[in-house]
Amino acid sequence: MSLDEYIYGKIAKFFKVKKQKALLEAENTVKLEDIKQRLTIFSRAITGNAIDVYPAEREGGYKNNNFFLPSFYAEFDTYEQNLSFYLFRILYLSIQKNRNLNWHEGENHDLADSRLKAIESSDEILKILFEEYPITKEIYQELIAHYKAKITEKQAVDYSFIYGKWMRNQKEDTSNNKLQNFNNKVKKAIEEEITTILKANPVEEMTTLQIDKKQQEDYVMTHDFEKMDIAEEWDGGWRDFDGDDELEDHSNALDETNMKFTVRVDDATHSIYQADFVENINVKESAEAQSSDFYIAYDEWNYATKSYKAEFCKVYPKKILENDINYYKKTINDNASTLMGLRKMLTNINNKMQQRRRQSQGDEFDIDALTDMYLDIHSGRTPSEKVYLSKRKKEKDLSILMLLDISLSSDGYAANNRVIDVEKQVSILFGEILNEFNVDFAIDGFYSKTRNYSTYLSLKGFDEDWAKSKYRIGAAEPEGYTRIGAALRHAGSLLDKRDTKNKWVILISDGKPNDYDRYEGKYGINDVKQALRELNERNINSYALAIEANAKYYLPQMFGANHYEILTTPVELLQSLVKLYEKIKHK
Repeated sequence: MSLDEYIYGKIAKFFKVKKQKALLEAENTVKLEDIKQRLTIFSRAITGNAIDVYPAEREGGYKNNNFFLPSFYAEFDTYEQNLSFYLFRILYLSIQKNRNLNWHEGENHDLADSRLKAIESSDEILKILFEEYPITKEIYQELIAHYKAKITEKQAVDYSFIYGKWMRNQKEDTSNNKLQNFNNKVKKAIEEEITTILKANPVEEMTTLQIDKKQQEDYVMTHDFEKMDIAEEWDGGWRDFDGDDELEDHSNALDETNMKFTVRVDDATHSIYQADFVENINVKESAEAQSSDFYIAYDEWNYATKSYKAEFCKVYPKKILENDINYYKKTINDNASTLMGLRKMLTNINNKMQQRRRQSQGDEFDIDALTDMYLDIHSGRTPSEKVYLSKRKKEKDLSILMLLDISLSSDGYAANNRVIDVEKQVSILFGEILNEFNVDFAIDGFYSKTRNYSTYLSLKGFDEDWAKSKYRIGAAEPEGYTRIGAALRHAGSLLDKRDTKNKWVILISDGKPNDYDRYEGKYGINDVKQALRELNERNINSYALAIEANAKYYLPQMFGANHYEILTTPVELLQSLVKLYEKIKHK
């Protein structure tokens, strides 16, 4: 990059960031991220579908069960007026979705056609909208007046933010194509350190291109002898995926790039360009791969066919051998006061006497039982003599398996805390207390790289000595992807072998299932739901602790109400574990 290009880029970026920052900080600006949770709940309530809300590239629209809305809106002078815009758009999209007014699979379209179709279908939508939600008529008229007032004589009125655009509904890819020709790296997680993470612009539609090593090797290099001002878009050729960390250098160009295509490769990388996108249903399943290493095959649930794929996932049980004594010592020293408070709280819980109702003898009367006895006497029935409350210390008949998500997503940050460190520190501190109370517990981790290579890592087994295994927890580092269903099934098989009655799996994760092959979106979520049902049928309880703010949009779909919490710090996580432990002890 020449000196004049460098200086121009820096100046342009400075004014661009300054302008956008001023707009976002204005009091009248409504940011989608601030109201996304409320809009999600609202849209699900009025449509009856599991709607997710995502930021749009511009005006947005709907695609399948996803609503795309502008990332911020500041057209009006007041916050309330701008907020009403989002209310209108949610209701408008709900009617549009119910009428199935959208492009369908196989229909080609460009942006101009999509906006035109949105305008043409608006009369049909508005008629129903005004009948069902009369309040929207006033908001609509205010929006129309505003956009008319913005134009000059030579301009046409731009109503795209009112009507949005048509997007393409997609169907599940049922083809039998498989991911092929992986090199040996696919068996291992990415070991190189991630040094740069940037957040991408909103992405509405994206095609994931499936390539293999042979395609990349056969590609003949081409050159475009033309000066480029922005990052190039895919034109049908391949480039060398060297993994060099040049993301920061190209950040300004990437802001102007429309991410229409991505390529999945198994090469090392040093930087991450994050984009939230959905409906990634054209990701293929990986072909069957042979391995000489020991593995256990588990079924996987296919929600589309409502059937299992028999022995579909290969889980490789492994034991971490490395120790990180300094990490353990630092965690204990830095959290000494937290550990002391945790010990006191759990001691109180552990020493509590469990109250047994409707006993034949005891120190106090059971008011409910006495009321029932009074009613029985007056109705001529023989009353029960079990009218006492008895307090007995509950026996220790408990097994807890803490399951840590150590995929690459745990290398990110939540509230300025590295996720993997939150998981490890909490495991060490909670493990210290469980060991003191002689609770039967295990601490395991998991990551994956396709259905053929799901790794289940034992950090502390049920029958292992805590004095030795506690040093291994600090050695765990982020690797691979997040195939949660396979890990839950293996955790369940371990708990099946325990002779205790009260069994729990506590999953600590960002909560979002994904893998290198097909395990995205609905497919992964429904497999996790099915794995949890399997545990429940075997009387194994489950609970999720998520360290990621966006988990609130998909954790409820998997774990259900009252079976998860979303936290960001070790202290919050420990407090939640104390409450959960009290719930477990009284179950």
